Amino acid sequence: MLAHRGSMGVLAAIAAGLAVSAGVVALAGAIRGERPTTTRLVAEDASAPLARIAIHYAPASDKGAMPVWRDLFRALPPSVNVDVEVSEAPDYDRLIGKLESLHVPHLERFHRVVVGAPITTWSRDRYAALVDADGHGSILAPPRVQTAFQKRAGDGESPAAISNALYGVAPHVSRIVFEGGDLAATPDLIFADANLQRRNEATTNANREAIEDELHTRFAQRIVWLGEQSGDVPRHHIMMYMMPIDDYTVAVGDERAGLALLANEPDAGLELEDPVAEAGRFDRAAAILVAQGFKVVRVPALVLKGAGSFVTYTNALFDRRGDQKIVYLPTYALPSLDDAATAFWQGQGFEVHPVDVSNIYQMNGSLGCLVNVTRRAARP
Repeated sequence: MLAHRGSMGVLAAIAAGLAVSAGVVALAGAIRGERPTTTRLVAEDASAPLARIAIHYAPASDKGAMPVWRDLFRALPPSVNVDVEVSEAPDYDRLIGKLESLHVPHLERFHRVVVGAPITTWSRDRYAALVDADGHGSILAPPRVQTAFQKRAGDGESPAAISNALYGVAPHVSRIVFEGGDLAATPDLIFADANLQRRNEATTNANREAIEDELHTRFAQRIVWLGEQSGDVPRHHIMMYMMPIDDYTVAVGDERAGLALLANEPDAGLELEDPVAEAGRFDRAAAILVAQGFKVVRVPALVLKGAGSFVTYTNALFDRRGDQKIVYLPTYALPSLDDAATAFWQGQGFEVHPVDVSNIYQMNGSLGCLVNVTRRAARP
């Protein structure tokens, strides 16, 4: 199902928005005596080839994560470097041994990064990867927050470990609390939402103005904001319910389509969050984007009970080789939904490589939560 605007109207509206937003930000920075930033959040879309990614390897998550690593690393081009953050060095050797036994090729592309603390398997949320106008990378970390969960506390050491390994310096530290999944980017746009505002409720930077000011300080991309308060849009990381295909088109989940397809899976045994409320949140996100001039295309989705686990086909990994767009697509052992999602992305011009997340997605994350894109190559 599509929400249409004329293609020229879409381009004109977004171009105008970019110009106005850039002018406002530049003027505000000039008033404060600041130099405009040229640093950008590394894009999530298929605008350029993957060059480097980072993952967390936690042996306790082998049952759920190893099928993901098997499918992903068999499909991923050997030119993509993979930094593997581990709690301790023997964990890295364990992973390489398992990948070898699964006939994953080109193990020379993997690189060990020892964190020195217990970690979870969820790498995406620990930091944001940046790139400046000269192609130099850096890491932006959130401020440390208190947690009683030992592995989550250990995850807080991940930004320093990867920043030192890749760039030989400590990471930058944000003034706002964030998780990497709270942001999604193209080369020119950053998408953020009311969930990021809610994450900062207990801080001094709790209002949207303060959050957007920090994002403008860190990133050169224009900000696209979704929702005014918690519950306006689906209550999770932003790529769990939407994904910019490019600067003009955004894929948004569709709970109603997901429900219709789930009827073909009588043995799925999924307990869902209130479908009417969740469908409304997806629809509201789509409407907000349409109102801002984007073309919106809808792909099936489901929200499981507790609103932390999604059957999502937007929380994926995107690549490009020449003119061919590629998606490494999470699949859920739900053939009706998986096939519909494959057809959707093929219809958008993507080559699809399925990645089995069926053993891990009910732990509140999907493929995009397991992989942090730290660098993309320049397009030829």
